Amino acid sequence: MNTFINNILRVVRKNKLDFFLNLVGLSVAMIIFIFVSLYVENEVTYDNYHPDANRIFRLTTSLTSPSGQTTDMALANPPFAQILKNSCPEIEDFTCVETEGGATLKFGENEYKNINVRAATPSIFKLFAYPALMGNPSEFLKSPNTIVLTEKLAKNILGDLSPLGQKVTIDKKDYQITGVIKDLPTNTDLRFSALIPSDFDGIGELVDWGEYFVYFKMTSANVTGLKRKIEKLTDEKYADLLKEIGGFKLVHHLQPLQSIHFDNSLLADSPKGNKTTVYAFSVVALLILIIAGINYNNLTLAQLEKREHEFNIRKTIGCGKRWIYYHIISESVLNVFFAAVISIGLASLLFPMFNQLFEKNFDLSSVIRIAIPIVGFFVAFGVMVGLYPAFKTTKVSSVKKQGFGLFGKTLVTFQNAVAIVMIAGLFMIWSQIRFMKNAELGFNKEQLMAVSIPPEPEKFPGKEVIRQEFSALPEVKSMAFGGGGTNLGSTSNWMKAIMAVKDDNGDDVQFVLNQPQIDENYIDLFGIEMVEGRNFSRTNSNDKDKSVIINQAYVKAMGWSNPVGKILDETPPQKIIGVVKDFHFDALNNPIEPLKFELLEGQPSYVFLRAELKNVKVIQKKWENLFPDEPFDFRFMDQHMAGLYRQNEKDMTVFSWLTLVAILISCLGLYGLASHFIINRTKEIGIRKVNGAKVSEVISLLNKGFIRWVLIAFVVATPVAWGIMQKWLENFAYKTTLSWWIFALAGLLALGIALLAVSWQSWRAATRNPVEALRYE
Repeated sequence: MNTFINNILRVVRKNKLDFFLNLVGLSVAMIIFIFVSLYVENEVTYDNYHPDANRIFRLTTSLTSPSGQTTDMALANPPFAQILKNSCPEIEDFTCVETEGGATLKFGENEYKNINVRAATPSIFKLFAYPALMGNPSEFLKSPNTIVLTEKLAKNILGDLSPLGQKVTIDKKDYQITGVIKDLPTNTDLRFSALIPSDFDGIGELVDWGEYFVYFKMTSANVTGLKRKIEKLTDEKYADLLKEIGGFKLVHHLQPLQSIHFDNSLLADSPKGNKTTVYAFSVVALLILIIAGINYNNLTLAQLEKREHEFNIRKTIGCGKRWIYYHIISESVLNVFFAAVISIGLASLLFPMFNQLFEKNFDLSSVIRIAIPIVGFFVAFGVMVGLYPAFKTTKVSSVKKQGFGLFGKTLVTFQNAVAIVMIAGLFMIWSQIRFMKNAELGFNKEQLMAVSIPPEPEKFPGKEVIRQEFSALPEVKSMAFGGGGTNLGSTSNWMKAIMAVKDDNGDDVQFVLNQPQIDENYIDLFGIEMVEGRNFSRTNSNDKDKSVIINQAYVKAMGWSNPVGKILDETPPQKIIGVVKDFHFDALNNPIEPLKFELLEGQPSYVFLRAELKNVKVIQKKWENLFPDEPFDFRFMDQHMAGLYRQNEKDMTVFSWLTLVAILISCLGLYGLASHFIINRTKEIGIRKVNGAKVSEVISLLNKGFIRWVLIAFVVATPVAWGIMQKWLENFAYKTTLSWWIFALAGLLALGIALLAVSWQSWRAATRNPVEALRYE
């Protein structure tokens, strides 16, 4: 063993540059692989930390109207959940949790806004694993006006004070802290910072829905029989209610807890993950590791010429080919081991940056959790990257005769092709994001402010009072009111339905319909173009609940040529009085969906003001007079719409780092190969210089081979990159043009980087005194 270690150290001393390049390349690639592995493991194991996760299901709802509109929701009915619990022995327990939880929390003189406080039934602690740090979990939420905090929130608001018994205020109500639980993992779908008791007490009418998620814990993970029972009980219990409200059909479904994170199909649900992003990062991280492996393979092959004499001596003293074969593989595994140790150490220092980028909470213990598969993979990787050098060394009589052959050139071409694809992909992502953020939206988003109105009726002074107060401000140019979902870019709150109707030809038509409510000033305030018909009017009594305005997408979906005046089969029937030009009320990732505006009659959810940013304080002061105890929750629409692409920009940032790493590792490999390539041609360079070759001619000669590899890589990478980008652009309803300059620029950049990596050594070789190269000839 000592001889083996000493031999490796001797090889390292004689090949310091190669060892350094391999160590850096492998370490950086492994850091990326570790981080992406943590990210992927975190994404695909959402809510797996609950001991009985496979037995927990969420109850979802599908509601179909008589006209065929189907709405799929994550919401469910708490009283019906209680009926199911009483009727089905397969259900061990259930809990109801409020769907949203934004609240202002006060402690002493301090106020904390936008705290995620959810109402829940006490049984939530029986279904889910929320370890208690303080208090008795069996008593949590059983008393009114009590609250349970997460560890982080408790520390933020209380500091070093003992939490138990302290009181905090939410909406003028005092809540006593009875427990503190451990902070939730980042890979959980149901997130909160505090829990308060739910109003649901186990009884109620089926009309008392509220806004709740309902979760069941089953006695078994097999729920096939239970699904049939739920279907039967749904038909039985809801029959009278559905008949009373006009022949609607309601169906409940069981959604496994572990499948919720990647399911974007339900309304009134929390933001979900993206499988495409997970797959993309996984592939890129693996490619980066392969590039590092290619570097190791190529630099090891280049070293074999120097070590041929060593292997020949070992053969003469009795070492067989098998010994040499396993010796080279062992060196490879040991080198990978050194790189793995360094990568784990560096990764622990980079966790803060990584956590901020991915919005996770990883630390060294996260690496330890997946240590066995990671170590196993790295060992296998070490064996794989050593196989070909070992095979080549033992299967040929002279390494020198083989040189850097076709296989090595193919590997270099491959890693350059990967780098070109990634550079082109980065340019494409940047181009698409720029296109979406600068696209014409179909409404005027500049100087447009949306202010949330408290939902409690007792706090609402009336639309006319608000209108008079804000209209009196010279800073406010115009204003309008809107109901839920009229805050553009927040389409999860729009009243959506899946329409299944017949067009004028009697053909079945199905589409998603958005149904926001607006006042008569909304369309003019937003600058939405009216292409047919008229706007709403308060003086026209029919507009109250019998008139609607639709968009062009609705007209197209129905195949109409003259939509104005048509009567929609609703209760009561609705007449189309106008058509607006299509406008983007969501990110450009999504197509413009059919939309139907109804005139707002009840309490609005938002007031929209046309005002400049510098006038916010004046407007806030007026707001505080109208709503003295409510936070001034506002946003400017231009900033809000730009924020819709924050996830795309975050993905671009991550991909930028990955691309940079791929380029760096490729450059390290080219630099090392250039060094060996030039050493092997030292005498040739000396002879050429003696015979009058210029420095520029020598540099051109040495760089020519590397340029050829990059050009071949460009030819290979271009169609691959084009296909990948076309596929990626399919995720966007509105997309930029896939221009030739993206590929040309990627190729030129890759060529420039490659030349920078090798030209320094080419210049040194070309300017070296030829006497040194020919001294012993």
